[in-house]
Amino acid sequence: MDRMTLEALNNEWQNDSKIDSTEPGKELLRNPNLHSKYAEQLMRHSLALKGQRLAYNALRRLRSDYYNGRMTQADLEKNGLQQFPLVLKSDIGLYLDADPALQALEQKIAIHEEAITLCGSILKTINNRSFDLRGYIDWIKYTQGNV
Repeated sequence: MDRMTLEALNNEWQNDSKIDSTEPGKELLRNPNLHSKYAEQLMRHSLALKGQRLAYNALRRLRSDYYNGRMTQADLEKNGLQQFPLVLKSDIGLYLDADPALQALEQKIAIHEEAITLCGSILKTINNRSFDLRGYIDWIKYTQGNV
């Protein structure tokens, strides 16, 4: 299974979270499969997040050298950049924060962080679902006089 987008992950959970109240026993049997499905997504987004953070750190180092004027002409050509005018060291952070390539990676990082949070929430719900379904089955037994 591929890593789902945040929107696809949310839509998939909306479908998977529906409980068929006519077959609570079958719903209990779905829990391990659901847990496996969303644990895999959690793992995939965690690995992707680590990769994006590594890419961000490498690019930040490159851009820091660029804005500080420490890149050789060969490095500038290799990265498709022009020599940046010298700026105060205290202003380098402003340029790094506004760098479009770094912002794009920050956005990808934020999306993976949100997906990890969503998967964690879904997994907690799946764990609680077993207790909820067992309570529902017990309630049905009670109302039918099968205590």
